[in-house]
Amino acid sequence: MIAVSLGIAFGAILYFIGATQSKNIKAMLGLKNLILMKIIIFAIGFGSFLVCIACFLGVFDISHFEIKPLHFGVVLGGLIFGLGFGIAGMCPETCLASSGTNHFLKAIFVFAGGLLGAFFFTLSYGFWQEMGIFLALDYGKLTLFSLLPSSPSIFPLGFEGLGLLGIALMGIAFLLPELEG
Repeated sequence: MIAVSLGIAFGAILYFIGATQSKNIKAMLGLKNLILMKIIIFAIGFGSFLVCIACFLGVFDISHFEIKPLHFGVVLGGLIFGLGFGIAGMCPETCLASSGTNHFLKAIFVFAGGLLGAFFFTLSYGFWQEMGIFLALDYGKLTLFSLLPSSPSIFPLGFEGLGLLGIALMGIAFLLPELEG
């Protein structure tokens, strides 16, 4: 029940800030209206800072982190996702939140496209694995900061780095112009 309540609250927030309208997402990606970008950057920074504080207070169990390996397949998947996000102006979260608005039909097509893409990837997984796509540019479970001892990191900071990143992102979000229009 908690997950459903949080999902409804998250969808309501997406609706309230305008993230359920693909024109707003496309305006953000085209750098014409940065209000959504400011909100997203602030939310990532705030969440990072809260995780840092929760770890220092001992109320967050670090064993819940599962870091996925970084390789060419992940980068390629991210590029495909970003392209679809830019074309449709929706991602899975905003797609579900949009289904309760007048963008219902578009949300259904985007959702079906995501499921279809995942299905075809599953069918072709063996082919991609034989081609070695998952071994190309294989950096393992790379993190920005050393959050888990088993994962290499770019910067030798742990949760302190995550907290500093959170503060920096919140500052960037505050300093970005809104560019409404």
